[in-house]
Amino acid sequence: MKISIKPSVLSGQINAKPSKSYEQRLLAGVLLSGGNCIISNCGNSDDVVAARTIIETLGCNIITEKNILKISSSDISGNNVINCNESALCARLFTPIACLLKSKFIVTGNNTLLNRPVADGFEIFKAMGSDLSYKDNKLPVEFSNAVIKSGKYTIDGSKTSQLISGLIMALSAVNGNSQLIIENPASIDYINLTINILKNFDINCHVEICQQNNLIVNIIGNQNYKPGSFETENDWSSASPILVAGALCGNISIKGLNKYSVQADKNILNVFDLANVNYSWKNDILTVKRSETKAFEFNAVNCPDLIPPIVVLALFTKGASKIHGAGRLLHKESSRGEVLLKELQKIGADISISDDIIEITGKKEYNTAILDSYNDHRIAMALSVAGLKINNGIEIKNPECIKKSYPEFYEDLKTLNANIALSCD
Repeated sequence: MKISIKPSVLSGQINAKPSKSYEQRLLAGVLLSGGNCIISNCGNSDDVVAARTIIETLGCNIITEKNILKISSSDISGNNVINCNESALCARLFTPIACLLKSKFIVTGNNTLLNRPVADGFEIFKAMGSDLSYKDNKLPVEFSNAVIKSGKYTIDGSKTSQLISGLIMALSAVNGNSQLIIENPASIDYINLTINILKNFDINCHVEICQQNNLIVNIIGNQNYKPGSFETENDWSSASPILVAGALCGNISIKGLNKYSVQADKNILNVFDLANVNYSWKNDILTVKRSETKAFEFNAVNCPDLIPPIVVLALFTKGASKIHGAGRLLHKESSRGEVLLKELQKIGADISISDDIIEITGKKEYNTAILDSYNDHRIAMALSVAGLKINNGIEIKNPECIKKSYPEFYEDLKTLNANIALSCD
């Protein structure tokens, strides 16, 4: 499948979409509560569907009514296969929780997830006393004697915070207090998001930074997750490429974003401030207008999902922009730094990656080309935004990968008057 995207002048308003990252964490908390819960403002991306299937396997019954989930406890399924589809967050978040509920299970997934080292860091389960087997830090991972217990543990946080979030959630429910010492922490905002969401379930823990710049999370054990009604916050991650499209191509608004969110990708507004993007708030409506942007330098180590859209912003910005945190792009759905370099060079972009820095010197015009998404949803969305500004447009192969996080992406762009056409190969 291909999608054709041509230069467009955007206008109009769309509604923000529910955050898959937020909903996945809510689902994990609901599972641990063991009670009757309601989650409103639910999404329909592939990743949240995977998370719902997992909690059904681990002891929940779900009734779906429009965008509301009614969840009750049920017997833990005899199915010992926890299939995360293509969600690395599911694999890392739910594995510690599964260790509380099952002694034997297999964590696996589909397609790109099986090629990613998502089990990197799983040696912590061996330190806790679990028996498990896996190869090359990849799925499937087979637990033959799953154990999770309180204690003091050191874990590398340089590659991902997702396993750390799962450990925080699980260790809050076991007997005894725990301490996680996180070396080289990255994605700190996502850890803060987890802790913020846990407050909805009356779960509390404390984070501090010690002298070595390590992050220390002190976790009180034997806490009870309180069931209740919860609402999924709308998503800054999926909004970011649309907001960049507005900065480049028109005057657009998104309704429903939380101005005070702790989501990592709200940092898109910090990028806009640096790049001189014209944006404004009116109640919960964020409006972005086409802007004469300037070159910027931004550290994205704590918000790596922002890198693809802000690289596109830099493409059309006069001067040389620098984005730090390129190392965080390895082992995603694709090796995003390498893919951005390869695909954007096809249109004539002046882009380079050295060490941990992406440098882009903006131009006024680029070449038309056929680009490949590499089945990576964030690459597909970023390249699509670039196509809105390129003379004669571009084509993108395999655009359907957006279903992983933002199934309505192209529909929303069309609502904003984007010139888009989908075709089969």
